[in-house]
Amino acid sequence: MGYAPGVKGELEWHAEQRSAPVVRQKLIDDFHRLWYDEAPKGLTWGSTTYMGVKVWKSPMDMWLYQELIATIQPALIIETGTAFGGSALFYAHLMDQIGHGKVLSIDLNPVQKTYPRHPRISYLGGYSSTHLQAVKEAGLAAITAVQGRGAVMVVLDSNHAQKHVEQELRCYAQLVTPSSYLVVEDTNVNGHPVYPDHGPGPAEALETWLPQHPEFAADARLPARMLFSMHTWLRKERT
Repeated sequence: MGYAPGVKGELEWHAEQRSAPVVRQKLIDDFHRLWYDEAPKGLTWGSTTYMGVKVWKSPMDMWLYQELIATIQPALIIETGTAFGGSALFYAHLMDQIGHGKVLSIDLNPVQKTYPRHPRISYLGGYSSTHLQAVKEAGLAAITAVQGRGAVMVVLDSNHAQKHVEQELRCYAQLVTPSSYLVVEDTNVNGHPVYPDHGPGPAEALETWLPQHPEFAADARLPARMLFSMHTWLRKERT
């Protein structure tokens, strides 16, 4: 069946419009993989530093953290996974700008002498983030923040195995205050779209946990504005 040139052109235009989102997402995912996989060469997030301290994060994600902290004005940020301490220092400096707030950073390793020191940062080392002592310390800090009518924000960035992240979600999600955020880092691994051989990780943990917790909703607006994010940004809508 033949088409007049004008009709055929219109059909092709509509086909292109339908395929455009798919093509766009493929381009984004291809760049995401390229950007992420360059890290072992000492490029991209593999060599990122903040004020001279190594921080394994995307500058775009750090910018999103800056926007959230300015908006939420948290009294407390609980971070699981200290690594080098660069992200804790970043949060503390932003809190200097808003004039209040504390950071509690928890890591399985003992507190290192190389961690950056700042009066707003408390390090808790030597405990898994799901250990009773770590959860207790975080809970007490959250109670203090809430009693002062402050917001609590949680960042999960430790062991990225699905089982561990599920345990962290059970321990820490309840500490997030309404209108604040729970950030589950590195949900891009295990083929989402990077590191396809990683095994079930943060994304799979959320697939199990999130449907049971309607008080949280993924804020797709944040990563979309930067085209992609390494993390999932969950906003707590209610208690």
